[in-house]
Amino acid sequence: MIINNIINLFLPKLCGACSIPTLQATDQLCLVCETQLIWKSKPNKTKISKALRGRVEIEKGVFFIDFTKKEGIQKVLHSIKYQNQKKLAVFIAEQMARKLGFYFFKNIDVLIPVPLHPEKQKIRGYNQASLIAQGINNVFSLPVNTTTLTRAQFTESQTTKNRLDRWKNVQGAFELKNIEVLNKKHVLLLDDVFTTGATLEACIKTLQKGIDCKCSILTLVRV
Repeated sequence: MIINNIINLFLPKLCGACSIPTLQATDQLCLVCETQLIWKSKPNKTKISKALRGRVEIEKGVFFIDFTKKEGIQKVLHSIKYQNQKKLAVFIAEQMARKLGFYFFKNIDVLIPVPLHPEKQKIRGYNQASLIAQGINNVFSLPVNTTTLTRAQFTESQTTKNRLDRWKNVQGAFELKNIEVLNKKHVLLLDDVFTTGATLEACIKTLQKGIDCKCSILTLVRV
């Protein structure tokens, strides 16, 4: 700890949200950003369900941080997705799990990160949704399944697409393998961002078409 703090004095660890130096080398956020993004965050348990109403059936849908109300979250998302900030993703997921608490997760059987296409994951080096699953697993030891729901198509980025084009872009993008392991299970799908819900809708439709399972959704952010 002392050595890390000495290193941090000369080569400071920067906050993943605002880029100012953190107090300790092991910190992922500065105290101000941690307070604003984590401790003052109020997980929303209604907006995702309303957004997907009439599209797919889910048990519950929750996002941790509202993009429009929190400064710094855009840089956090960019750092997690494109700058190899794996520890930051795991840290925020751990805090999210603790804040939601045992009762949110008590009926969940398995965590499923929204999969990337193997080529895209090879380029990026990791799947940020899997890091979220790792953080939750660190707190509640829930099993993580990354093999049953797979991405069969290399789709374009959803970032610049409108609602309709997002929906078209992910049609047929996912497929199932070894489906018996999820039969009669309550699945919690995990992703970094909920925007229009097109990707998560496609995942749920793929799961529920092939398996008798319940589905819920948890994301770090809603945009």
